[in-house]
Amino acid sequence: MITELLAALRAVPKILDAIERLGDCMTAQLAQQRKDDKNEMVDDLISAAKSRREHRMSGSKTQRISGDSDAASGGDGGGDSDP
Repeated sequence: MITELLAALRAVPKILDAIERLGDCMTAQLAQQRKDDKNEMVDDLISAAKSRREHRMSGSKTQRISGDSDAASGGDGGGDSDP
């Protein structure tokens, strides 16, 4: 019985090392998940910003084109304005 107890006590450091390694693996997995989530959020923000910019740029081109046909020259050398 005492030999069994001594054998169990000798196994305790190995068991603790295994538990510590499991904890390290869990920490690494959680850190990777947070990094992946953050990267996905950044990608979504970049995509939304590009989409807004493209929408804004296409809208300004439409306004400029329709505005040029209805408005008089703004003094750009076209000779339409009075001196």
